[in-house]
Amino acid sequence: MISKWIARFAQTGMLAGLLLAASPAHAQYIGGDLNLDLDQDRSAQFLAGDVTLRGRVGGDISGLAGNVDITADIGGSVQLAAGDIVIRGTVGRDVSIAGANISILADVSGSADLAGADIRVGGRVGRDLAAGGALIAIDESGSIGGNMDLAGSEIRMSGTAQGRLKGRARTVIIEGTVAGDVELHAENVEIMPGAQIAGQLRVRGPNAPVIADGAQIIGEMTYEEAPFSEQRRARSHAGPRVSDFGPPVWAFGTAMGIAAFVLGLLACLISPRAVSGIADHFRARPWASGLLGLVLAAFLPILLVAVFVFLAITVIGIPLGIILLFAFPFIMVLAYAFGAVVLGDLIFNRSGDGIGLGMRVLSLFLVLAVVGALGVVPVLGFIIGSIVFFIGLGAWTLALFNRNPRIVAAEHNGGAAI
Repeated sequence: MISKWIARFAQTGMLAGLLLAASPAHAQYIGGDLNLDLDQDRSAQFLAGDVTLRGRVGGDISGLAGNVDITADIGGSVQLAAGDIVIRGTVGRDVSIAGANISILADVSGSADLAGADIRVGGRVGRDLAAGGALIAIDESGSIGGNMDLAGSEIRMSGTAQGRLKGRARTVIIEGTVAGDVELHAENVEIMPGAQIAGQLRVRGPNAPVIADGAQIIGEMTYEEAPFSEQRRARSHAGPRVSDFGPPVWAFGTAMGIAAFVLGLLACLISPRAVSGIADHFRARPWASGLLGLVLAAFLPILLVAVFVFLAITVIGIPLGIILLFAFPFIMVLAYAFGAVVLGDLIFNRSGDGIGLGMRVLSLFLVLAVVGALGVVPVLGFIIGSIVFFIGLGAWTLALFNRNPRIVAAEHNGGAAI
């Protein structure tokens, strides 16, 4: 009865997962160096070394990489973390970037939130610009449609801004046009010839601003002598947060699923009878398998540390302890694979009379794929993945300590046992 209920629940979960996987919202790219020429309406996510992207992406772009070079028409937003980042083309929404050298040469309809070492804006930002780094430069071709909040070691404003400019840096040089007020906290401020400030200029720092002949300041100019410190207060323009990126989550889930499938496949090939025994033990004791797996998952890390310390004390056992530490992750992934095996056996072998190698491998793949697809739902994916792991760990443990097939057969014929 319990096995039938679990089978029905698993079948429902597989159906939901297949429907979810059949209509993915993102195209995902993983590799070393990616050279992408895209023309798609979906969003794109990547995890790679160096990425070169050309073409059109109708949705969002997000990813982690060593270096990123984008020349594309992007309908959504851009969220990136990389070393050197260059963006050309158009961006329909906001840009949020963290990197070393950042160049925004695109036409951005929304806001830009940048964090890096050298930041260069040579394109158009339709709304606000927030940037933090060592050198922040707004080129002559750069245009900001809203306000600017900048913090760095040196700020050089050579473009145009329709809103206000609020900056904090050791050196600030303005030679462009600012339609709003300018408020600066800096050690050195230079207003160059040709600069235009339509609003007020307010400067705080140890040195009075240097205003060159030919600079135009329409509003009032005020200066307040105050010490300057390199220590900066917390800023809102810290670039994208780690939680903003899909790739680390889905990449981990994909790697986990692939590793589980490979280990499960090897187990099925090397010892098919042992794998069948694990499935039989779960079919005979479903509740005991899950509860035992939960208890073991809670105490195994403590037991692992205790055993490692004991082996380290003996000195001779140090190599064995190191091997145990390296083997532990593989054991956990293999337990997850066994959980997928027993669920696949429960769904595709409802009679319990045995299942061939091909069908067992296929069921393993389908269960792992469905659990991975359900992983896009944060809480649900975690719960289902944990249940699969607990079931596999518990059933594996029962099979290790009860190798008598007649006991398993008796329990199976007599119904599920606790």
